[in-house]
Amino acid sequence: MLSSIKARVIAFYMTVLFLTLSALGVFLYFSLHKIVYNSIDEGLRSRARALATLVTENDEETELGLSDDLMRDYTSPRSNSLFQIRRIDGSTLGKSSALRDLDLPFQDGRGRTSFETILLKGEPTRLINFYVREDTSRGNGERKPAPKSKGHGLVVQCAENIEERIDLLQRYGVILFLSIVVIMIVSASGSFLIARKALAPIEEITETVDRISESNLSERVTGRNIPLELKGLAASFNRTFDRLESSFQRQRQFAADASHELRTPLSVILSHGEIALRRERSAEDYKNALAAVVKAAGMMSEIVQKLFALARLDTDKFELRMEHIKIGDVVRESVKMLKPLAEQRDITINIPSAETVAVRGDHGALLELFTNLIDNAIKYNNPRGKIDIFVRMEPVFVVTEIRDTGLGIPESDLDKVFDRFYRVNKARSKEIGGIGLGLSICSEIVRLHGGRIEIKSKKGMGTTVTVYLKGDKDVAQS
Repeated sequence: MLSSIKARVIAFYMTVLFLTLSALGVFLYFSLHKIVYNSIDEGLRSRARALATLVTENDEETELGLSDDLMRDYTSPRSNSLFQIRRIDGSTLGKSSALRDLDLPFQDGRGRTSFETILLKGEPTRLINFYVREDTSRGNGERKPAPKSKGHGLVVQCAENIEERIDLLQRYGVILFLSIVVIMIVSASGSFLIARKALAPIEEITETVDRISESNLSERVTGRNIPLELKGLAASFNRTFDRLESSFQRQRQFAADASHELRTPLSVILSHGEIALRRERSAEDYKNALAAVVKAAGMMSEIVQKLFALARLDTDKFELRMEHIKIGDVVRESVKMLKPLAEQRDITINIPSAETVAVRGDHGALLELFTNLIDNAIKYNNPRGKIDIFVRMEPVFVVTEIRDTGLGIPESDLDKVFDRFYRVNKARSKEIGGIGLGLSICSEIVRLHGGRIEIKSKKGMGTTVTVYLKGDKDVAQS
């Protein structure tokens, strides 16, 4: 029912406000009610005490000293103040002329003064039954309230019409109720406007996100009119779309580069096949054509294999088989695999210091990592060049350095060498068979192991590739 944030906020706010105002209204109403009735009761008590002092008693009879000046309010037929004096047995000694033939309700409370609200002539009236003790002494002029013990005494009854006071309380209650209703309506309208204005940036963010698509990845959530609480959300969306845009751009570039790289071997295969089929040729010609086709197919196979490797490394579901691995052993294994290629190019590989340090990693992935790096150092080295490999342990990382004496890489290209299909010297890369994916694969392998890879190089002065992998402290160094 309350599925929207706006509705929930308004409902919660209005419920709290209604309960608060209702509690305050009830408190104010009953506070005024108590004040009004306490004021009436105190006035009636004072009148009853005053009347009690006017009663004169002797052994034979009880007399009421009611002077016209003192009792004008009681003797007037239109007076709202009434009184009636009775004995304990209920017989009347005297009463105000405004009562005429009526009697005030009598309760023999045996000494207990009480207040009650009655209907007299159809109008609400407040009544006090004030008990006094029979006392023949006239010394102090004041009668004490009758004790609870048996005996003779008088009951002074005073009454006052309270219709105006009740009307006042009723008007006050109506005003309180209408005030609460008006406040609720105004608050509901205000809270709706405030909630609408507060949530407007969210709607703006939603509309912007909806407009962003594959063909419109450059649009971003603007910071205008966005409150401080939502700026973090907007910035998070923008960072996410930055990554998406970058990812899409890399994907497009990757697809374009892959198409370009595959076009060459495909063209070689098609052209040699078409030429071989145009007419009858000698066995040598067919052999040469098939050799060219096989070479082009091999190039395509290498590209597809490396693309498949990158695709596996890119996916979040790719799992490494983590185990304790000694880096020195993996480096020596890679050198052993590439030794024929190094001897063919007359390259010397030295491992002057390979400490027995270990990491926790995937043996196959790390073998591919160092094989690619050493393969590059061989392919892009000068004839009769040299490669030095150093392995050492630092406080956190196991560091492996591969230094070659090759042609080096221009500084302007160092930040691009890990891009897919990027080659510094395209002519030489085609000559030696490079396709520009090796370093991209190396970078992904290092990333999956929680390390980093750095390249330092100067043109004509060789290249140094440094791999940082987290050391495994559980494996003892020998």
